[in-house]
Amino acid sequence: MYWSGAAFCIFLFITHTSGVPPVIRVGALFPKHTGKHSSELAFRYAVHRLNRDKSLLPETNIVYDIEYVSRFDSFDTVQKVCRLVQVGVQAIFSPTDSVLATHINSICDALDIPDIGRSTHDFSINVHPSQQYVNNAFIDVIRYLNWTRFGILYEKDYGIINLHQLSRSIQAEVHMRKVSQASYLSVLNEFKNKEIHNIIIDISSDGITALLKNILQQQMNEYKYHYFFTSFDLETFDLEDFKYNFVNITSFRLVDIGDVAVKEILKDLEFFGRTIFQESDANLYLRKAVTIETEPALIFDSVYVFAIGLQTLEQSHTLYLSNLTCDDEIPWNGGLSLINYINAVEWKGLTGPIQFKEGQRVQFKLDLIKLKQHSIVKVGEWTPQGYLNITEPSVFFDSGSMNVTLVVITILLNFRKRHT
Repeated sequence: MYWSGAAFCIFLFITHTSGVPPVIRVGALFPKHTGKHSSELAFRYAVHRLNRDKSLLPETNIVYDIEYVSRFDSFDTVQKVCRLVQVGVQAIFSPTDSVLATHINSICDALDIPDIGRSTHDFSINVHPSQQYVNNAFIDVIRYLNWTRFGILYEKDYGIINLHQLSRSIQAEVHMRKVSQASYLSVLNEFKNKEIHNIIIDISSDGITALLKNILQQQMNEYKYHYFFTSFDLETFDLEDFKYNFVNITSFRLVDIGDVAVKEILKDLEFFGRTIFQESDANLYLRKAVTIETEPALIFDSVYVFAIGLQTLEQSHTLYLSNLTCDDEIPWNGGLSLINYINAVEWKGLTGPIQFKEGQRVQFKLDLIKLKQHSIVKVGEWTPQGYLNITEPSVFFDSGSMNVTLVVITILLNFRKRHT
């Protein structure tokens, strides 16, 4: 699972009979009591930006309502979805949580409502890169690094990569350990005692800060260790304590923060955030416009993918209102057309190039990044078409990057003159 518990749904209330209606009502579901608002902010900003920029939907204005749900209350979630369906739902952005997503997916399938989220059902669009391709990207890097013995720390409810596929695809001695924040320290200590120096970290972003502290506690932050994080959000964490010990930290990123267009959007997003949250909160959620977490970036792109699909549909079809209810389970006859147009979208967003095949994202670019002494730098990239391309191989194999100490031994010899 990829978006770490975030959830949001888009609902459309249509009152027009030609093309795309002048007003589209959008609803969103977000998790309760998480203390994180970056995904909600990205959603609000995407809608705001669409309404401000009339190039996509010049005759349409989007308004939204936001609901909050608990991952432990699937009944409440279903009730809220069905109530919004009854007032005119035309599309749903499903949650990451597998329990909630299952219930929402069943509603979408029954009513032929497009589901934009993480599902692989018939009426779904997954904006996150296809897991099959993501697995291949990590496998290619591990093969490039020639890891023949490594450990894996993974969390049960996370999983960027398919661990079983990885272990089958690589001929290596693999030590897999399921962890929680309470067990990070003990598992790291186990790996240290077993001299396992190459470690894949497959945990949610919520636990990475704690794990980094545990690595420091175990003094496992020297050059012989190599940590390969599956999180795409490595640049959002404080790695100051790791910069000068030559420890190897590698990861992929989906958002290229060096891209000029991305920088402009992040600046505008920060300004927009200050109008919604208090200034201190805006700094926290936006990281001062330097970077953005993958989850809110995907949400931003999801809203735009949906809007582009609507724009394309408008050119040749009319979106009609259907009176749908969860009780009757009568499918919406416009759902298939809408999902087909969304599935045909090709666009470059915050998360790079986007293209779909049968609802799965098959066009994207992953930047391979590595920690160096002064900053995190891009050292390569992976694409479904070109596979792995390492642009700076020296950062992986150059002995000069290691913390090498030369020991000079001086031997004093006492030469005595021999007399004959």
